[in-house]
Amino acid sequence: MSNSNNSLIPAGVFGNGMVLQRGKECRIFGKSGGSEVSVTIEKDGEKESFKAPVENGKFVCSCGIHEPGTGYKVTVSDGTDFITYDDVCFGDVYYLCGQSNMELPVGRTLDVTGEEVKSCDYPYVRQYLLTPDYRLDPTKEASVPVSPWIKGQGKDILDFSAVGFFAAIRLYDKTNIPVGLVNAAQGGASIEAWMPLDLLDSFGDFREQAKPYMEDGSVQEFLKNQDISQAAWVDKLNGDLGKGLENNIPEDASNIEVPFIRNTGDGELFLGSVWLYREFELEEGDIKGDGAFLYLGEMVDSDITFINGIQVGTTGYCYPPRKYPFSSSILRPGKNLIAVRLLIEHGCGAFLPEHKYFVRTGDKKIDLTGTWKYKVGNRTTVEKDRFFMAQWIPSALFQSSVLPVKDLAMKGIWWYQGESNANDPSRYDEKFKAMVLKFREDFNDDLPIICTVMADFDDPANGKAGDIANGFSDNGLTIQDGWKTVQEMQLHAPEQVELCASVSAKDLSEPFELHPQNKSILGARFAEKAMQWL
Repeated sequence: MSNSNNSLIPAGVFGNGMVLQRGKECRIFGKSGGSEVSVTIEKDGEKESFKAPVENGKFVCSCGIHEPGTGYKVTVSDGTDFITYDDVCFGDVYYLCGQSNMELPVGRTLDVTGEEVKSCDYPYVRQYLLTPDYRLDPTKEASVPVSPWIKGQGKDILDFSAVGFFAAIRLYDKTNIPVGLVNAAQGGASIEAWMPLDLLDSFGDFREQAKPYMEDGSVQEFLKNQDISQAAWVDKLNGDLGKGLENNIPEDASNIEVPFIRNTGDGELFLGSVWLYREFELEEGDIKGDGAFLYLGEMVDSDITFINGIQVGTTGYCYPPRKYPFSSSILRPGKNLIAVRLLIEHGCGAFLPEHKYFVRTGDKKIDLTGTWKYKVGNRTTVEKDRFFMAQWIPSALFQSSVLPVKDLAMKGIWWYQGESNANDPSRYDEKFKAMVLKFREDFNDDLPIICTVMADFDDPANGKAGDIANGFSDNGLTIQDGWKTVQEMQLHAPEQVELCASVSAKDLSEPFELHPQNKSILGARFAEKAMQWL
């Protein structure tokens, strides 16, 4: 709770249910219109008070060293305004960074972890999501966003970083000490985005890449314009929607075997939409229960999916498995029709091999691999612009996700990144070492770091997979040389960086799977390494 004057603004990482670092000098920081800030920490009638000056509108208040514990109340005041945080814990806080495989939520892993997740109840494992407020102008400070601390219970579990959650619960099981995760990972992030420009100067001209985005607000303006451009490209192809193509298989449709990869990179690119159809039959007794479920593996690129003319799901990009629950009421005895409108953006379309394709209703499960029908919807000669992400901009995440929390006391850093650097792995190991040393300098703490060796991956759009019409190639994965180079550097990172351990995800992926779902196994490996520093 607080009063209403709003002269006091602690950083957004502080909130009800937060976990503060035990065993180290913890700090509360933020902004204030006053001249002095006080922090009071209370539990069971005992109270400690701490004070700090406000300088240039900012404060950092050191609040002593505490043993592990729960049930604290923390009050921050500047004499004009006050804020009280309840249900505060002291435990071990880990900074999660990297890209999508660290960011990937538990909810995306349930095919593998579903049964384990059902039995999880960890009220003292908690997560704060740090979404970057992009500010590259060195005269402007990025804010720390206000975001709730969620607990490892019920549906909130699904929003945790999967790697982080499965590591944290194992640490808690061993130590009974609360665990807090500051999840700053951003899908697609390059290592250069996590490094300051002055550090990058020794690796190349990264200032030129960042230059267009240095003016305050320019990142947001660029991303807004990009969204408009992307939507316009899609709109031009949407003329095949609303014409009933989802209701019936066209007479001139051709056969195609699912799964498939059609990579047209060696010839004329196919860019546009394709409709794919599959009929399946049900008996009256098959249609029962409150819900049914359609699983369509992974597709390249985006899809809108219908059953009997009714949309049951859509996914706007290629990586997530298509898991579409739907009402059994749309099913009927006899023939039923699945229609998938697949949008191919860069010349490669796929229902990726080695994934599940089925529909389930009641006790009946129907395999959907095999012969489908397809028909081209709309075509274009213009390739969709490669999606640009702010987390590719050199220094963007260092400025927006590292510096804003540099005063937060933590136990360690967990890193899973490298996919975005596989096309140019030059000096990745040197960059990693320089980044870690800079983190430690700014956090003013020799924090241990755990580095992940990326999972094996063959990009179906890289032109090497070939045209596959009948399942996965006998030749296995075609892993790019750059990818393997980064993996090798990650494996040997502990030889280059003190207080560093590496864990391997190499063996956890399925073919063509960028985001392996076996995050529980990886989390166990993280926890095992993290135990050495407890």
